[in-house]
Amino acid sequence: MNLTPQLFCTFSSLFTMEIREANVRAKAPNKTDKFDLATQICLRIAATATAMAAAWVIFTANQTVEVLGMSFDARYSYSPAFKFFAYANAIAFGFSLMSLFFLFFARHALTATIYFFFFLHDLMMMSLVLSGFAAGTAIGMVARDGNGHTGWLKICDRFEKFCDKVTVSMALSYVAVVCLLVLTVMSAGKSRQI
Repeated sequence: MNLTPQLFCTFSSLFTMEIREANVRAKAPNKTDKFDLATQICLRIAATATAMAAAWVIFTANQTVEVLGMSFDARYSYSPAFKFFAYANAIAFGFSLMSLFFLFFARHALTATIYFFFFLHDLMMMSLVLSGFAAGTAIGMVARDGNGHTGWLKICDRFEKFCDKVTVSMALSYVAVVCLLVLTVMSAGKSRQI
């Protein structure tokens, strides 16, 4: 009686079961993975909310002032830099919201490749919001202080409400940039294993 095929089958089935158990143990999320996922979700919520709030505040920033019987308006749409700032935050809001939904629904199947795509997304959104923030800050400084060399007058002494709303919008956008920066670093770290 030849026991070799039976022993081989028994050992191979035990070996297969051991591999399956090892895969299950390897795929089970540990506390660090759960903490990273919770941090990603919280930061994406914060980035989405602050980008939306920054866009909303700048879209609603307008003021009309009477000077010597004449009416003057201040609106975000009068400046290409403020328009770029507003649209950059609106785009970042939309794409961050989509990434939040994707992260929430794909949280059990996150791989290094998916984190690499999150890294690209976060890097592009951070760059977009940062460039809009820089453009808005530059024109905001001119509105607040003027520029004597070019003859540009400051307007924030007359349009205080408008300038206050722009300042709040800039602060919210800055928070969105910081959240997206941290997300970029986290996603880059998780995608190292490609």
